[in-house]
Amino acid sequence: MSRVQSLVDLLDERALAAGSEPFLECGTSTRTFDQLAQRSRQLAGGILGLGVARGDRIAILLDNCVEFVETIFACQRLGLVAVPLNIYLRGAFLKYQLEDSGAVLVVTDAQGLGTIAELGPGSWDKTSVVVDGAASGEKMYGYSDLLDAPAFEGDSCVRQSDVAAILYTSGTTGNPKGCVVPHGQFVQNAPEFLQDAGYILAGDFVLSPALMFHAGFLVAVLPTALTVGARLHVVQRFHASRFMETARDLGATVIYGLGPNGMLMLAQPPSPSDAAPHQLRLAVMPPMPPASQLEFERRFGVRVLCECYGQTEFIVISAASVQSEPQRGSAGQPIAGVEVAIVDEDELPVDPEQIGEIVIRPRRPYMMFQGYWNADRATVASSTNLWHHTGDLGRLSRDGTLWLVDRKQDSMRRRGENVSSQQLEGAIGQHPAVREVAVHAVPGDFSDDEIKACIVLRSEESVEISELFEYFKRSLPYFAIPRYIEILDSLPINAIGRVQKHLLRDRGITDNTIDLDSQGMRVSREERRAPPVRRSQKGSDTQ
Repeated sequence: MSRVQSLVDLLDERALAAGSEPFLECGTSTRTFDQLAQRSRQLAGGILGLGVARGDRIAILLDNCVEFVETIFACQRLGLVAVPLNIYLRGAFLKYQLEDSGAVLVVTDAQGLGTIAELGPGSWDKTSVVVDGAASGEKMYGYSDLLDAPAFEGDSCVRQSDVAAILYTSGTTGNPKGCVVPHGQFVQNAPEFLQDAGYILAGDFVLSPALMFHAGFLVAVLPTALTVGARLHVVQRFHASRFMETARDLGATVIYGLGPNGMLMLAQPPSPSDAAPHQLRLAVMPPMPPASQLEFERRFGVRVLCECYGQTEFIVISAASVQSEPQRGSAGQPIAGVEVAIVDEDELPVDPEQIGEIVIRPRRPYMMFQGYWNADRATVASSTNLWHHTGDLGRLSRDGTLWLVDRKQDSMRRRGENVSSQQLEGAIGQHPAVREVAVHAVPGDFSDDEIKACIVLRSEESVEISELFEYFKRSLPYFAIPRYIEILDSLPINAIGRVQKHLLRDRGITDNTIDLDSQGMRVSREERRAPPVRRSQKGSDTQ
């Protein structure tokens, strides 16, 4: 078995080999390999003093910051299970993940504390560690105070088979599921492929707008940069109009983000500075339509690579290599560590070019998730006949290239986030005027979906659209707030009472559909985490 069992093993190796070299930058903070290793030891010592035990779950509700990464490494040193949470969760969305994970401690900031407080008395009565500002109150500690505790100098003693994190999916058919991710998935899967395929190489300076709580950052970007010794700059806020300027100023060689980042950059007014010299060799931003990829390359003068596919359960499944010309619009080819097949409804393999469900399995142990937390039935259902069933439809061409055909049923993707229709309907249905609701995706402007909510009101009830919007802002993550609303007398149902969403999707945007965006009902960047105070209109640069 490899001597490297975890990310923190990689960090300690890098600290020995290149300790004084800068590795991680976020905002105005920079950490060398040495500093990151030492501060994570100090933080681990402070957390250990709070009475945690190996295997305990530690929730992390932090915006992009170096402290987020320090907390991940501190957890790995102690054999704790990190539970990174989406910073934009609020209400029932946040409460569910805190309770389901069984977290005994949360590392957060002042805004996160405010969001947790909104859950109501008794919703969180465990320990809180606050990164910014002084901590006051029972079971509340300051992050800086923990760093003053004696450093943890022991070995992590974790193996690739041990649980490193619980990463929550979007909950495509119900509540989000927590993927139990072993240490092996952090050190084996993405780093091996992304280095060999030329995505992130030694000497690269990677600029990323990724949100740190996303599996893409945690399991792909961070481990790969650490494995090869590349320098990493993660922006705290993505600004489409200034992102290329930031890349030029930093001297970045690789951009690693998402398709919506690139689409928003293309939506900015053209400028003579677009073609200004830079040091970029590659921009990785999946998914992005082929025509948009070519436009991005012409406009900004950097090669774009978007042909890849993965899930929280297994990152990366397939991708195109930098060394070859990609088949644009595809998902690339399966990486060496994974076996991919396309099966029919009877789970029998189909011929090349035929459409079926994408199923996968690793070629080595601990390369993928170990099941869903507190969801044995879901684990068994997804893993029949020795294959993990992705729930995605696709096809394999005769040369082995994977092509995605359709999304998981009733899942939507907005602002780079997957949104569960069932969970969103449950939250909207809590409004006292709403009797029934069905949500579905409609085409968006920036490769993502927009969300439409079809609402049936209770008899004798009426509601102002502006009041619904204010309710949405209080109760929903900003990315899950519907853009479109239509009030209906009833929802179309089939013989067993299920809503026929395909009929709603076929109707699309009707004359009676209300576009909240066109009426100035938008969530400003400042309101995404903070409790809503005022409504502010922003351009596409901030959405």
